[in-house]
Amino acid sequence: MSSHLDEAKEKELVELLMGLTNYADLDAIAVVSKQGVKLAYFATEDSDVDPDLMAAVSAALLVQGEMAADKLELEELYEVIVRGADGFVVLSHAGDFLIMGSARDLTSMGLAVTQMRKYAKEIGILLGK
Repeated sequence: MSSHLDEAKEKELVELLMGLTNYADLDAIAVVSKQGVKLAYFATEDSDVDPDLMAAVSAALLVQGEMAADKLELEELYEVIVRGADGFVVLSHAGDFLIMGSARDLTSMGLAVTQMRKYAKEIGILLGK
């Protein structure tokens, strides 16, 4: 599938992202191609995340995560989680695409990972149509 979406599908995708931020308390979330091209993005008013930087970082995290999973014989990579002192990012497979969410609130990380797994399946189905 192309990295460009028709307007209706992009709107549906953004609505899914908005719903995910409501359940998972994420500051920003993006759907990107495995090459790091942004398809859709949503952020809360408090977020200062650059959507293009987020997309580019997702491609780099994917490469490193896949290499680690391969070298450690972990089979298929499902997600990459990076936690820092001031927040975290989660990168999950969504079919042939990726979703990446970020937040400053570390207490919400477990819920964010769980909800991103659920929404990744829905987004993968939507983008696979």
